[in-house]
Amino acid sequence: MSKSGTKSVGLSLTWAIVLIWFGANLLSQALYLGFYGEPYDANQILKSLGAWYWACVFLELVIWLTFGSLLVQKFRLDVSNPSTAESA
Repeated sequence: MSKSGTKSVGLSLTWAIVLIWFGANLLSQALYLGFYGEPYDANQILKSLGAWYWACVFLELVIWLTFGSLLVQKFRLDVSNPSTAESA
């Protein structure tokens, strides 16, 4: 597999991971809200994890940074190859 093919698969996989993570968070909050009528307190849940709290915070931070870098890559302007506007 070529380097560009590997990069394409990596980007697709990363997008899939971020979207699955976001969907799982959204679905779990919606289910909890549907059953109990109020959103769960994420801080209380994380504090109950004890020493694993910081591992979860770190993982969450890595996912958000990955998502941010994907957005930057998606919308980054290619300065080295400026596009020319078509004239009518």
